[in-house]
Amino acid sequence: MTLVLPQSTVRLINGATNNHRHPGLQLDKFSIPGDQQAQKAALEEVCLIPGDSSLFASLAERRRRTLKSLPGAIEFRCTTAGPLTLHLSRASALENAGICLHPLYGFVYLPGSGLKGMARAYAETVWLPTQTDPQQAWRNIEDVFGWAPNPERKQQIKDRKHPASVRREDDSDAESPEIKASSGHIVFHDAWPTGWPQLIVDIVNNHHPHYYPGQAGKLDDQGRCRDCGFRPDDPNAHPPGDWEDPVPVYFLALKPETTFTFPLSKRRPDVAGDLLTHARQWLLGALCHLGAGAKTNAGYGAFKPATGTEPTLPAAVDETWKAATAGRSPKRGVLETTLELVTPGFLAGAEQYGGAAAEGCDLRPATLRGHLRWWWRALHAGFLDVKTLRALEAAIWGDTRAGGAVRIVLENTGVPAAQLYDKQSKANFDRDAKKSDHGIPGSDPQKTTQGLWYASYGMDEGRQNNRRQRCVLEPPASWRLRLIARPTRFFTNRADAADPKRGNQGKPITAEQVLDQAKAALWLACHFGAVGSKARKGFGSLAAAGLDGWTLEKCHETAGQLRTALELPNSFSKSHAHSSSLQQMLNPVEVAFSWPNVWHVLDQVGFAYQAFAKKYKHQREKMALGLPRRIGNPVQGTFNPAPPVTTNGRCSSPVHIHIDRRDGGWLVRAVAFPAARLPDLDASTTFLKGFLKDFGDDLRRRSNLQPPPSAPSPSRDATRQHAPAPPAGPSLPSAGDPVDAVLLEEKTKKGGWKARHEPSGLTGPIQNSADVPADRKAGDKLTLIVASANPREIAFRYPTAADEQRARKPRGRPKGDRGGAPGGRR
Repeated sequence: MTLVLPQSTVRLINGATNNHRHPGLQLDKFSIPGDQQAQKAALEEVCLIPGDSSLFASLAERRRRTLKSLPGAIEFRCTTAGPLTLHLSRASALENAGICLHPLYGFVYLPGSGLKGMARAYAETVWLPTQTDPQQAWRNIEDVFGWAPNPERKQQIKDRKHPASVRREDDSDAESPEIKASSGHIVFHDAWPTGWPQLIVDIVNNHHPHYYPGQAGKLDDQGRCRDCGFRPDDPNAHPPGDWEDPVPVYFLALKPETTFTFPLSKRRPDVAGDLLTHARQWLLGALCHLGAGAKTNAGYGAFKPATGTEPTLPAAVDETWKAATAGRSPKRGVLETTLELVTPGFLAGAEQYGGAAAEGCDLRPATLRGHLRWWWRALHAGFLDVKTLRALEAAIWGDTRAGGAVRIVLENTGVPAAQLYDKQSKANFDRDAKKSDHGIPGSDPQKTTQGLWYASYGMDEGRQNNRRQRCVLEPPASWRLRLIARPTRFFTNRADAADPKRGNQGKPITAEQVLDQAKAALWLACHFGAVGSKARKGFGSLAAAGLDGWTLEKCHETAGQLRTALELPNSFSKSHAHSSSLQQMLNPVEVAFSWPNVWHVLDQVGFAYQAFAKKYKHQREKMALGLPRRIGNPVQGTFNPAPPVTTNGRCSSPVHIHIDRRDGGWLVRAVAFPAARLPDLDASTTFLKGFLKDFGDDLRRRSNLQPPPSAPSPSRDATRQHAPAPPAGPSLPSAGDPVDAVLLEEKTKKGGWKARHEPSGLTGPIQNSADVPADRKAGDKLTLIVASANPREIAFRYPTAADEQRARKPRGRPKGDRGGAPGGRR
């Protein structure tokens, strides 16, 4: 598809360099729509436009002078604690991919109208319930924001429980004329960034595109939906099955640590100063506790006071939040905890492969939220039919009609630079070792894959020019997690949740009940699950502090209490369990390893998994471990999965492997969920019980062995199978080392800096190019920190205050590594 424009205009556009393009025009007028890959390419074109930093500096200075001349003008700064996006659904040729760009200059900004709205939401829902004089508090709110003669305000005045009252010209005279409308006394100005912000392409990945809308697709000859196999009027239609194909959606966002300035002023000089103080506190509270922009429940739009301007929130804002989250009926429930990465994780953002993916190799709040939803559904699956499960999930976690009652805020507190995954450097047995006790005794080494390579299949595949590597994040890494819950209501009919006329109907769910549901999901995810690619093979296991009192029994009890409170069914039925259900989960297998290196444990997990698969060599029954799965010739046996699952389609593995730290070593925990479509519930149960027994017995045998040597060098036979890496030449620096480098004229696809490491001659991107001072130019020599390095490529980071602080701490972890690649199972 091409731009539908006069050829003369197209020639002008094509002749314009990125430095002379306007991001808003590029996004709205010159982006060519198509599928999501085309959308990603169009958004990357927008991100390549660097913006005019010198123009921005002069504009910002002129704005500061203008604001200072306004009555009572004040300003404060806040920094994004997570990614930020807003105005996704604005009119554009692309699907839900817009962002709020200044109409004249093209940089991202936060409109004052939106800031005023979110400040009012905080004032009404968080601040007002904590006040001892609600009538005066409501008057303060209306004095700051204004009021109009709309039906909602008339209803508030009639409601004796609401603090609103008639406003009169002379409040001491009940007969005085009513003031039916008034503008607010405080002006909320647009928030500008402190420098031209760098746009990034972000991604959300909907794993259940048929379950969430709950709408029938194409029907077959029997009148059944081809997507789920049910009739459209069946309440169990469109269960959240692991057979659905994820649908990625790309959009624009700002990365964390982007600072904005928030100005406020009085409408007139005689406006009371306390109203300006209220407005500032409400806006600060909204930014730091509710979030700004779109996808706030998924962790976007979280702010924190900017370092150096206001290290902590004002006492009044903190006190309001504490009051709102305490008492018998708190308006918010909050859990603050630390998440720790226990095993290496293959995490990614919009970019998955190569050095460009390093910056996105982090735990994203949207990723964590998706995993929490999965484990929460497993708590309730089988007790509720799919239609009721979908409605209850919408009340807790939200849907396209209404926002959820749980918000996730995830802040990086100690995450090392990601590395390209190089599987050979982690484990690489020779022929004899592959058939030893550490490998698969008695196996043919030519037909045996290294255990770690088997478990991480697709993360580092191919060699030389065809090599595809994912980035891996290694422990220690940690995040500060906040789960913020608000009261909500359960509607059997989902459309009622977004209907203002039905807003006070439905069955209430308190903030404490909502938070308990989120806590249960978090405990399950940190006890049985993991995050990222290969999460079901033990990679990306997490641990959460502050959940000591939680057990599997308590999770079941918490789920049952909510169903009872909402008068929902509380007895399990197999006929409703069309997705993974904790009620059907097979008893966990737990095996302790005293070995120090988690990579060696993962290697043994892979060997044990592969050893079981070899027992079903050429057998179709092995497909019960998930699809697609390669069955070597001659293919034997039968396997007829239930629709809509097909042998050529997708269905995630029903086995989940999680690894915990235990007594200086590691505890491998494996569970399995019998799958009604792989091929049926009874056959799946029998097969998975056999898997858990064999897998557990083999792991216990392995745990009694001495750990193998670290990354043994390949033998002559092994090097025949795998081409050696090209010679390294001069010694390469390690990740975290400071090195001298030269800035290059060539830029990255996103317009970032590239640099050359002179001793090795390797060139690569500076991952945090936005931190490079604006006065730097191509040819300049400077000191950079190595983010990753191998004989083929290198990546850098510009030193920041956080890097300097980290460098002063003692370094006790082993060096990182490199890697990545496609999907598939064997």
